[in-house]
Amino acid sequence: MLRKSLFYLLLISLLMSCDEEETLPRGSQLLLNPNLSLYPDSVFPWTPSNPDRIQNGVSREEFVSGNRSLYIENPNRTVANASHWTQTYTGPMPAPGSTLELVAFVKGENIQDLTAGGRVFIALKVFPMIKTESVATAVFDFQGDVDWVLLKATLENFPEEAENIQVTLNMPTLTLGKVYFDEINLTVK
Repeated sequence: MLRKSLFYLLLISLLMSCDEEETLPRGSQLLLNPNLSLYPDSVFPWTPSNPDRIQNGVSREEFVSGNRSLYIENPNRTVANASHWTQTYTGPMPAPGSTLELVAFVKGENIQDLTAGGRVFIALKVFPMIKTESVATAVFDFQGDVDWVLLKATLENFPEEAENIQVTLNMPTLTLGKVYFDEINLTVK
C-alpha cells in the first residue's frame, strides 16, 4: 500500500512538473530568425503576402543587425492593396495572464499615406481569438523618410485558450513608398 501511494505521489509530481515546463518562462523569445540572418539564403519562417504589384523582398543594403532586413514597397499610386510579412508561433505557450512584447525596428523611404488613417504597423494576434484583448498593435505614424525607429506592441493577460500566435509586419492599403523591418522579437515578459 505504501509502495502504491509513493508511486502515485511520484506520478502526480511528474505530471505537475510537466505542466510547468509546457508554459514558457519570462524572457523567452518566441520568433525564429529575428534578425533575418539565421539561414544564408532564406528568411524562413517569415512569409510574405503576394498582392499584385506590391513588392515584398529582402534587403542586404538596409538593416539594423545581422545582414539583411525585410521590406514592403508600393511604388504605384494606382495600387490599393495592403501587404505584410507573417510568422506564426505554434510551440509551448506562455502562462495564462503573462505579458507578451513585440518589438521591431522600422525604417521608411518616401512614405505617402493616400488615405486619412492608413499607417504602417506591427501586430500580434493570439488564436483562437476568444476576445478582442487577443490583439496588440503598434503604429508607425510618419510621412516621407524616417531612419530606423523601434516600435513596441504589448499584449497583457495572455489568454488560457491560446493555440498559436501570429506576428505581422504591415503596410496598409493606399500607402506608397518602401518600409523596412528588422530585429523582430516577441518576448514573454
